[in-house]
Amino acid sequence: MRIKNTKATSLSCVALLSGTLFTPFNAWAAQANAGATTAIPVHIPAQSMISALDALGQQMHMMVVYTPDAVKNLKAHALNGVFTQHDAISQLLAGSGLQPIEKPGGGLIIQKATAGGVHKKTARDEPKDAETIFSVGHRYVKAEKRNSNIVMDSIAYDPYENLGGNSSIASSLVLLPGVTGIINGDEPRYVSLRGISPDLNHTTVDGLTMASIGETGSGTRRVNLQDTPVEMTSRTNIYKSFTAEQSGDAIGGIIDMIPMSAFDHKGFYAHLDGYGIYSTYKGSVGKNGIGGYSPHFGAGEKSNISYRFGKEKQFGIVISSRYQERVTNQTGSSSGFQYLDKSGKALDTSTVDPMTNKNWNGKMTPSSYSNSDYANSVTTLGGSGKLEWRPVGTNIKASILGWTYRRSENSMGDMNVYNLKNTVQNQTDNSGTVQVNSLYVRRIQNTYARNSNGIMGRLDWNRDRHALAIRAGYTWEGYSNYQPLERMRAYPTKLYADYSGTARNGDIIRLNSLSNSALQSAKWSAYQMQQQWRSAEEGIPTVRADYTYNTDYRSRGFGLAAGFEWRELSLANNISMQEYDTGFDMTQYANFTNYVPSKWNLPYVFLDADGRKFDWSSLKQGKSKLASSIYDSKISNFRYKEEVVDGYLSLHYALKNTVFIAGVRTDDTSYSAYTPTVSNSIVSDNFSKKNGSYINPLPSFDVVHRFPWKMNIHAAYSRSIGRPTPSNIAQAENVTCGTADEDGGAACSISRGNPNLKPRKAHNFDFSIDQYFDHSRGMVSLAFFDKIIQDDIYTLRNLSMQDGVLYNTSQPMNATGSNIHGLELSVLDRSVSLWGQFFDLSMNATWMQGNMKYVNSSGQQTRINHMIYQPDVLVNGAVTWHIPAIEGGLRATATYTDKYLTSIGSYASNNQGQGAYFMMNMAFWHKVYKNVSFRYEVQNLTDTRFSNVIGNKLQYTNNTSYLGRGIYFHVVLNSF
Repeated sequence: MRIKNTKATSLSCVALLSGTLFTPFNAWAAQANAGATTAIPVHIPAQSMISALDALGQQMHMMVVYTPDAVKNLKAHALNGVFTQHDAISQLLAGSGLQPIEKPGGGLIIQKATAGGVHKKTARDEPKDAETIFSVGHRYVKAEKRNSNIVMDSIAYDPYENLGGNSSIASSLVLLPGVTGIINGDEPRYVSLRGISPDLNHTTVDGLTMASIGETGSGTRRVNLQDTPVEMTSRTNIYKSFTAEQSGDAIGGIIDMIPMSAFDHKGFYAHLDGYGIYSTYKGSVGKNGIGGYSPHFGAGEKSNISYRFGKEKQFGIVISSRYQERVTNQTGSSSGFQYLDKSGKALDTSTVDPMTNKNWNGKMTPSSYSNSDYANSVTTLGGSGKLEWRPVGTNIKASILGWTYRRSENSMGDMNVYNLKNTVQNQTDNSGTVQVNSLYVRRIQNTYARNSNGIMGRLDWNRDRHALAIRAGYTWEGYSNYQPLERMRAYPTKLYADYSGTARNGDIIRLNSLSNSALQSAKWSAYQMQQQWRSAEEGIPTVRADYTYNTDYRSRGFGLAAGFEWRELSLANNISMQEYDTGFDMTQYANFTNYVPSKWNLPYVFLDADGRKFDWSSLKQGKSKLASSIYDSKISNFRYKEEVVDGYLSLHYALKNTVFIAGVRTDDTSYSAYTPTVSNSIVSDNFSKKNGSYINPLPSFDVVHRFPWKMNIHAAYSRSIGRPTPSNIAQAENVTCGTADEDGGAACSISRGNPNLKPRKAHNFDFSIDQYFDHSRGMVSLAFFDKIIQDDIYTLRNLSMQDGVLYNTSQPMNATGSNIHGLELSVLDRSVSLWGQFFDLSMNATWMQGNMKYVNSSGQQTRINHMIYQPDVLVNGAVTWHIPAIEGGLRATATYTDKYLTSIGSYASNNQGQGAYFMMNMAFWHKVYKNVSFRYEVQNLTDTRFSNVIGNKLQYTNNTSYLGRGIYFHVVLNSF
C-alpha cells in the first residue's frame, strides 16, 4: 500500500483524533469533579488493613497506595453504608494511627500519622507543582521493586520527567542502572541490558511478546523502543533475574511495558501537550539543490485521556495519541587509515594485522576521507486505546488494548569521498601532504516507513489465595523503503591535499585544503545507478495462562505458580533491485558550491539529481545489469517461521521475612527457514526449507530475605537462552562487488547465514541489597551479576584473496564461550528538602567486565576482553527541582556511556565500536493559568558529538557525527 502526501495525511488524522477526544471533554470533567463528593454504597467486612484498603480502592473507584511497613499487622473494622470518598477513608482509618494524603489527579497515599495525629502539608510532603499528579505512579514503582521476588528496576510514566519530544520507552530506560542506549541521531533506539546485545532482551507489553522486524527487515530480535511511546504505559519494568514464571528467552533481561489503566485515576483525567521544535543544525538544506526539507522547524502533540463510567464506575477507557514531525539534519566525517612501513610504503593489511607488524613505523595516515551530510524529516503518528471492565463485588478484571504507531523518515544523504594514494609527502607525526587519486560523490535517498501494531486481551480472576490470568494477543510490525542511489566519480590530475590531526586523541585525521581547482575541470562518470525497494512483515500471535496460589508478597507458607505459553513468529523479507549500466558522462550533474559542512574544511560537491524524480527509464540496462538486478533481488529474500511452547512450575515457600522460590521452565522451540537456492549463478524462484528444533529445561532458584530495618537481600540463579536471529539462520550467500574504489576496502563482500547455529545458553547469577530510607521515599541498591554464556553468537569476518580479488566474508558463528559480570549502584530519593525547596534525586553507576572466546578467521582460538555492546562504565543521573512559587520545576538528566564494541574484525585492529559520550538534557516548566503550564526543553544541551572507533582497544576514532540541539516549547493542559 502506498500513502501519498504523508504530512497532509498525518495532520488530518491528528485533527480527527483531537476532535473525537475533545467533544465530550467538558461533560466528562464536570462529572469527574463531582465524584469525590458523591456518596456510594460501601461494603467491607472486618479483615486485615491491607485487604480493606484494596477493597476500598475498588469500591470507591480510586487508587490507594501504601507501604507494607505502614499497614502490616493492622486490622480494619467493618465498614457498611453509603459514604463519600472522604468519609469512607476517614472511618476506615479511625484509630489505626494512619492518615491519608490526597494527590492531585486521583489517589490516596496512606502513611503513619505525624505527631499529634494531624498532618500538615509542607513543601517536603507535596510540592505545589503540576508534576505531582504523577507522584502516585512513582511511589507505586518503588513499592513494586520493594515487594518483588525478582531483581528488577522500574520507571514510571511522567511526561514532565521523560525528556525529549519523542519521550520514547528507550529515552526513559537509559536512566536506569545497567542500561546502555544504542543511539540513533540524538536519541536511543535500542537498549542493551547489562552489556548484552539488544537481540538478547525479551520485550513485552503486559507480558506478551512484541514483534520486531529489525533495522531493515532482517528480523533481528531487538525491539525498536524509539518507536514505542511511553504515554501508553503507566510504567516499564526491567526484570534482571529470572524465575520459571518468566519467559526464558532472555539473557540481558526482560522489558515489560505495563499499560496505563483508567483505574489509576479516580475519574476523568487528561494530559494534553502541544509543542513546537527548533533544531539548531541546518546542514545542507537549501544548498544541495533539492527543496522540500525544513532546515529547522517541527511540531508535535501528545495526549492521554482516561475516564471511568457506568453506574458503579466499573468501566474504564484510556486513549492516547501522538504526532510529531521533526528535523534531524546531521553531518559526519570519516577517515580510512593506511599503515606505513619504516621505508614509508603502505603495509599489506589483507592478511596481517598491521599493528602487530614489526615493520610498521607507528604512524597512521589517511587512505580516504569522507563527509556525509543528511537532510532528514521524521514523522511519527499513532495512538492507543484500552477498554477495561471491573464489576464491583466480583473478583474479575477484563481489558482489551490496541495500538498502532507509524514512523516514517524522508532522508537525503550526500557524500564526498576522497580516495588518497599511499605515498605521503612532508609527513610529521600529525600532518602531511598526500595526492588525491579520485573523488566519489554520492546521493542516496530513503523513504522509510515502519509501523508497529498490537491488539491483546486480558482476563484476571482471583479468590482468596488463588489467582488466574489469561492473556492472548497479536503483535505485528511492517517495514518498507524506496531507495534510489546515484554515484559518480572523477580522477583529477595532480591534485594534492594537506591533512592534519591524529586519531589517538578522540578526533579524526582531516583534510585541510586542496592544492588547486582540478576537480572543476575533471570529467565525471557514472559509477553506480540503482533503485531498491525493500519490505518486510512480521507477526507474533501469543496465548498464555498463569495460575498462582498463595504467592502474594503478603503470603506465608507454601505456594505455587504454574502456566504455559504458546507463540508463533512468522517473518517475510523481500527486496527488489534495478541496476543500470554505468560509465556514461555525468559532468553536467556536478554541482560545485561554497557550502562547507560543520567540521569539514573543503567546499562540497553535490550530485545534482533527485532520485525520486529522476527519469530512470532513460538509462540502459544491459544483460549484465539485468542479470545482477534479478540475482540481487532474489538472493536476499527469505522466510522464517518459529513456534515456541513453554510450560513451567514454580514452588514458593514464605516464612515471616524470607521467601524461597524453586522452579523449572521447559522451552520447546521448532523453526523452519526458507532460503533462496542458487545454481549456475541463477537464483531459483523456489526456496529450500531447513527445519530445526531444540528443547531446553530452564531451572531457577531464588531467595529473598526482608530485614526489619527496611533492607532486602536477593540471591538468584537461573538458566536462560538467547535465540539466533532469523536472518542469521535463513540468509543465503550473497556476493556484492564493485565498491573498493569508494570505501578503500575489499573489492567484494560475501555475507551468508548459518543454518547450524545453536541458541545461546546462559547461567545467570544475581545478588542484590536494597536499603530503603526516608519513610521509604529513598533507596540505595547494590546489585552484582555474573553470566556464563555457552554458544554465544558473533559475526566472523575474514579477508581473503581469490583470483586476484580481495573478498570480505562475514558469517555468524557460535563462540566457544563468553562471560560477563558487573556491579550496579543506584541511589534515589524523591523527597529531599533543602533550603525550603523540594528535590527529586537519582543517580546510578554500573561497572562491567566481559570476555569472549572464539575461533578467528585463521582458525585460531582467540579471546577478546569485551562483549559486544558492553561498555566498561555507565553513569546516569537526574535531578528535579520543584519550585512552589511558580508551581513548576527544573529537571536535568545526564548520561555518560563508555565506549563499547559493536563488531569483531578479521583481526583485532579492525574491531569496531561506539565511542564514549556524555549527553545532558534539561527542561523547565511553570503554571500560567489554572491547569495550563508552559514547558521549555533542550535536547542534547551539551551539543554532544557521536563517534565510531576502531582498533584492538577501540583507541582510534574514524568517524564523528554532529546533530546540534533540539529546542522544544510545550503548552500543557492538565485536567483531573
